Amino acid sequence: MDKTIVRLQQIELINFKNVENGTVMFPSYMKQDYFNNKAEIIGLYGQNGSGKTALVDAMWILKHALKGEKLPSNTVDYILQTSSSSELRFIFNLDHQDEKFLIYYEIELSKIDEDRIKITKENLSYKKFQNGEWKSKAGIIDYNLKYKESIFKPIKNFKLLTANNSDKHIELGVSKKLAEKNTNSFIFSSETEEIIRNSESFKEYTNIILALKYYANLNLVIIKNDHAGIINMNLLIPLRFRLTDKTSVTQGDLGIGLSKPSVVPEQVYQVAKKVTAQMNIVLGTIIPGLSIDIKNHGKELKEEGTEGVRIELVSVKGGLSIPLRYESDGIKKIISMLSTLIALFNNPAVCVVVDELDAGIYEYLLGEMLQIINESGKGQLIFTSHNLRPLEMLDTNSLVFTTTNPKNRYLRFANVKSNNNLRNLYYRSINLGGQKENIYEETNSFEISRAFRVAGRVINEN
Repeated sequence: MDKTIVRLQQIELINFKNVENGTVMFPSYMKQDYFNNKAEIIGLYGQNGSGKTALVDAMWILKHALKGEKLPSNTVDYILQTSSSSELRFIFNLDHQDEKFLIYYEIELSKIDEDRIKITKENLSYKKFQNGEWKSKAGIIDYNLKYKESIFKPIKNFKLLTANNSDKHIELGVSKKLAEKNTNSFIFSSETEEIIRNSESFKEYTNIILALKYYANLNLVIIKNDHAGIINMNLLIPLRFRLTDKTSVTQGDLGIGLSKPSVVPEQVYQVAKKVTAQMNIVLGTIIPGLSIDIKNHGKELKEEGTEGVRIELVSVKGGLSIPLRYESDGIKKIISMLSTLIALFNNPAVCVVVDELDAGIYEYLLGEMLQIINESGKGQLIFTSHNLRPLEMLDTNSLVFTTTNPKNRYLRFANVKSNNNLRNLYYRSINLGGQKENIYEETNSFEISRAFRVAGRVINEN
């Protein structure tokens, strides 16, 4: 799969969190330039509670679904309170062994009760680029819990996969039951994967499904707000990493303690050394003179009795080493995600999603990093932010704004001229309007001031 490139093109949310309907397209999809493999950035801006994190959470659900994993236990909270179900729709492009596709994936989540959900529908379809044109959209697997006569549709694809083999029919039935019980995707489950891998007649569809699974496992990285929370509490630093060599790709999280040294297996220690060496190549250019090192305190028995290595992350500057926990939250945040940003910069198949990218990071540095990725990188980045510096550094097509209308939650600014300062235009749109939707729920400074005074009197009276 190392020569297979999957890239996201469009995300659509329906009745998800506080978004009744909202669509975000990547610039390449807007221009129908699907396979340019250049860096693409989506920066999402808007006031608190307006749907920015909803997009990150939708990508979090997508990653679990494509990996065939059980959906997060709090997924029921993502369904709009006034609705019984949510739907997420995604469009990808796929470049696989010189064959090019547009892939469409839809998933419906429905409430069972206050604490539980079911995946009630999944649909995977595609268009193929052949002989210089796009063929008609065709279904691969249309899965619906209500289907009784067949486990999935189209019937011709079901017959293609089972080939009138009763054992395969039973195995697919088992896969459906397990997916329903465990709240994971039927299409991307390990049980379904095993069945489709053994079907030569299903091969083109199998390649598409496995390409999406590979993408979710190794190339799609989601960095949510709890990531920063752990760092800020100085508990541990989750080093998100992606390492590539001639034969393999390794991706994951290394949780290394900040409050005190950690005892980790020898294998983890060796990976951590590779990750820090990789990051140090870039780190000193972002924060001049700074590098990080892993202090080895020697071998030590872990709690379960196995032998590990006691390590501590330290920062090095001017020849002095100090425990990393004493560095600023911004520096620790940059370090925690730097390996994945390096991967994004160099690999067009990598997509990184970061909630509140700007938290703790100096705004000038943030703008510089985004401009460099945008101009010279290859992968895709989706981020939310409150810092307005990127509005001065990124193209208009790279910036999406939330609105006050839950039925049309995301928009790009219209009528932007090449000489416009988008930061100033954003402020002007907040105060004066002028866009297709309102982008700010108006507040009143007098009312805010009065509310503070009233609240103070209540406290004093008690």
